[in-house]
Amino acid sequence: MRIVLTAAFILSMATTNTYAAEQVADSTTTTTTTDINALKTQNELLQQRSRFTTGSVAMILGIVALLAFLAFNGRWTRRLEIKNQQLQRERNVVVAQNKQLAIERDRAEAASRAKTSFIQSMTHEIRTPLNAISGFTQVLTMPGVEISEEERVNCCKSIEDNTRLLTKILDDLIFMSDMESDSELPTPEPCLGAAMVEQALDATSQLVHEGVKLVPKCCIPEEQIIHTYPRMIQTILTKLLDNAAKFTTQGSITLSLAQEGDQLHYSVVDTGPGIPADKKDLIFKRFTKLDSFAQGAGLGLTIGRMIAERMGGSLTLDTNYTGGSKFDLIIPVHNS
Repeated sequence: MRIVLTAAFILSMATTNTYAAEQVADSTTTTTTTDINALKTQNELLQQRSRFTTGSVAMILGIVALLAFLAFNGRWTRRLEIKNQQLQRERNVVVAQNKQLAIERDRAEAASRAKTSFIQSMTHEIRTPLNAISGFTQVLTMPGVEISEEERVNCCKSIEDNTRLLTKILDDLIFMSDMESDSELPTPEPCLGAAMVEQALDATSQLVHEGVKLVPKCCIPEEQIIHTYPRMIQTILTKLLDNAAKFTTQGSITLSLAQEGDQLHYSVVDTGPGIPADKKDLIFKRFTKLDSFAQGAGLGLTIGRMIAERMGGSLTLDTNYTGGSKFDLIIPVHNS
């Protein structure tokens, strides 16, 4: 009986141990599966984290590369802008220099044309009186040629007239050269305005055609003293009256003077052929002659305007006057 009980106990213990072993085995298997799953989950998490980290690093590197590119591109863009600005400034300088060179070229060409015109004009204007002087002198000094007293007087008068014309041309050229090189004005002098009118007419009286009257018209008191530039004014009036005497063959030449505020207003009015209104500016240019057969170099009006402007005044043609020609000379009066 003990043996049976012992065998039963041993069998029971064996069964219990077997069950326990199976439980342990089952528990171990469950634990291993859990660990594997946990490891898998952890591995997946690690892979996700690795992918996230890799993506983040790639993104950061991309951002850094983009920022570096933008910074590099900005620097180059700025450099290009600076270079473009420098090139634009240099281009503007070159354009300005080209314009200045074009202006200087035009001035040089104009000066060359003026020089050529001057030489041609002077050659003609100087040669004409010289030929006359030479021709009449040969007539007077040619041996064996007998001429009457009247013809001799006429030859002498022609020589005298052409000598005076030649001297006048040379004087005008020298005067123009002095005016262009000297910009200083003399000191204003006291003078009688009425006396200046009479002096100018007296200087022209021998040049007028027969039957032409010289008419003075002074609208200021004869004893009134004015402070101005009498010699320069006298030169202008002489030029204007010489032109009037040259082209006025009948009628009259009137020289008038009036004071308008702090200005003197001289007018030279003639009854000659007149000057077209569209030539009012042309006649004041150098060597300009509306009548190419008239004596003179075409410098009188040019010199007159130069002197007037030097004194702070003006010399103009009155285009509203239709009875001939009318020139207005406006000169400021200086206080004593």
